[in-house]
Amino acid sequence: MDDSHKPDDESTWASLSRREKALAAFGMTGLVLGVITAVLAAVLLGLLAVAAASLRLVEADGIGTLFWGVALFLPCNALAALFIYPLRMGLRLTSLASRTKKATEAALSVATTFLAVLFTGYFTPGLRVHHPWLPALLAALLVVLANLAVRRTERRTSDRARVKLP
Repeated sequence: MDDSHKPDDESTWASLSRREKALAAFGMTGLVLGVITAVLAAVLLGLLAVAAASLRLVEADGIGTLFWGVALFLPCNALAALFIYPLRMGLRLTSLASRTKKATEAALSVATTFLAVLFTGYFTPGLRVHHPWLPALLAALLVVLANLAVRRTERRTSDRARVKLP
């Protein structure tokens, strides 16, 4: 590697050597695959948590059914978001208070998760759900708890950053 670069130099893609381009492409591919794996693992853990909490409501033909559920959750989530999208756009066009808009956005997020779980339960082969709204409600509440935990962590991190700054 060329050591003549200074830390302030900005390299363009055209100025990189073939080896540096290959390493950059390999690194970005690994990063993308890592993020996809983390998202799918979180979805699988959430699905397993909902299935474990709803043992008497959810029947699966085997472990493969759970992987089908994970594979179908993201397209079902996109379908649910498509149904909720007009409500989100209508909310953004209103002149409600900022706090009201945030609360309504959170409620629409819960509704999107609820619909996504309903669609996933319906479209997953080998999965039978007796009262589909109960696991969907449980999954939506699980997402609410995860969002609250993330917000609390972000708030603590930003508070720490403010304290350290002069």
